[in-house]
Amino acid sequence: MDSTPQWVHEPEAAKLLAIKHNTLRSMRRDGRLTPGDHYIFVTGTPGGPVVYDIDAIRKTLAERTIAAVQEKGSRRKADLEKRLGLIETYGDEDHLKKEGE
Repeated sequence: MDSTPQWVHEPEAAKLLAIKHNTLRSMRRDGRLTPGDHYIFVTGTPGGPVVYDIDAIRKTLAERTIAAVQEKGSRRKADLEKRLGLIETYGDEDHLKKEGE
């Protein structure tokens, strides 16, 4: 297996990642993709053609997905525990008593 990154141009990268070109650009601009790891400017200067390392992007997205799912699960569990703690319970004898007893 070749461990050398395979750099692909933006149209192919978007296709391989099953996202739109604009999404790929947004990910680059907002910092979800790291220069040098996920993308490089072919000429070495901003504004030049950009190529992407698909394997590195997929690995990072997988790690972020796992973290997001685990965080959501933790929040759900904490919310459930909070809601269960708010449930009022009564002793058996309280709900069995009839009026006048």
